[in-house]
Amino acid sequence: MKLNNTELKEEIKAKYKFFGSGIEDDYDMQEDEFPEDYDEIKENVIGDVLNCSISSGITGLQFESIINSLKSGYFIVPGFQRKFIWTKKQVASLALSIIKGIPVPPLYVYVDNKTKKQVILDGQQRVTAIFLYFYGIFFVGEKKRQKLDFKDVAQIKEKIDDIDKRIEYHTCSGNKKTQNVKDEIRRLKTERKALCDVLKSKYGLGITTFTVENVNKESVDISFSIFDEDSREYLLRKDFNIAVVRCNERQPQKIFANIFKVLNTGGKILGTQEIRNGIYWETELYKKLFELNEENENWREIYGSISQFSKDVEILLKMLALNHYTVYENDRIETDYDGTFNWTNIMEGYSESCIDLSEESIDADIQLLMNYLDVLIFDDDTKKCNKAVFEAVFVAFCKLGLLDKYYSSDLKLRLSWIKSLEEQTDIFEKVLSNKASVESRLTGTISEVRAEYAKYIRKCKQTI
Repeated sequence: MKLNNTELKEEIKAKYKFFGSGIEDDYDMQEDEFPEDYDEIKENVIGDVLNCSISSGITGLQFESIINSLKSGYFIVPGFQRKFIWTKKQVASLALSIIKGIPVPPLYVYVDNKTKKQVILDGQQRVTAIFLYFYGIFFVGEKKRQKLDFKDVAQIKEKIDDIDKRIEYHTCSGNKKTQNVKDEIRRLKTERKALCDVLKSKYGLGITTFTVENVNKESVDISFSIFDEDSREYLLRKDFNIAVVRCNERQPQKIFANIFKVLNTGGKILGTQEIRNGIYWETELYKKLFELNEENENWREIYGSISQFSKDVEILLKMLALNHYTVYENDRIETDYDGTFNWTNIMEGYSESCIDLSEESIDADIQLLMNYLDVLIFDDDTKKCNKAVFEAVFVAFCKLGLLDKYYSSDLKLRLSWIKSLEEQTDIFEKVLSNKASVESRLTGTISEVRAEYAKYIRKCKQTI
């Protein structure tokens, strides 16, 4: 099919949004009691961006170069960014824009100081969609979506394409179909099926076509594979705008995070944890945090399926940040944060501070979380738990030394007891995120934990 086919000149109804969205309905934890403000850019964000040295440059990069950069690893999709959530219709809509020359939002990248490779700051959904379109593949089901190794996926698909050409040659050639030729075709089909099975089992991908509707609501196939060789070459040579953002600050991660927030005010706004993931993904803290999030069986029992929007990681990070920025003195827990205390500030402050922490210090913090989750006893049929109570008990356990100094295999924490604290109206009747409310809530919780585990603590002190 040629690119200037008359069908493609018709007015195509492709009113699908470029920016993916999804609804996560697999939460086992309750909805966030302290939602971060995603709708407005706070003054401190604008201030940080204004008061630093930022430069950028836009260049055109051919689609073929983008695909090759993904395959070679020169373009890095941060490991903990949101999984690909676009629908096949959205991919087709983007493809149609490329075909018809409709402007597409640029890809924003920054240069990683260590590897000198370009990290995708904004546009990973678009760039993944481009890759899927040009290879004619898509996910076979919502729950089968896996993180893509672009190089591996490309190699598998290219082998399948090569087999298809060989099968077509044997099938369409004018030569008489000898038994050897029939056996070869059979062998090639078996090999093809095996490769397709790998693509599906490993990445949840299957070979597909991409279509849009014309004015008569007829389906028009615009798959890359249907175009003739000249048209495919033309598409691959088309330019895609790349904006390289540079920051001369000593630690530019926070600045990039704030730039990301500003960028996302114009489209589908990512959650602030997703933004943090894209900035701090190379730190030891985030590597270990994501490993715990995925592998700890008790945590997965409590939260449920892994959140595609990183809400589960956000809870774990909030717990560590809250413990980090609080002190226990004179039977009270008080916040110790140099600035305005709110969830965004302490989580970003803690994330940034961990850049300079030793691996041993980060391991110690992660170990607190692991110990807390490991001592849980599921003595209640329901796994749902109020996050405010769950994190308050964690901080109380940390401050009392139950997760390090007095930690042992004998320590047990019943989930039903944690849930019973929800009924303590003097502590949790009104759960707010301001400093005074947090301090009061944590102080009341540590009093309950100290009373519940008084005998255990006395026993541990005598042993020590």
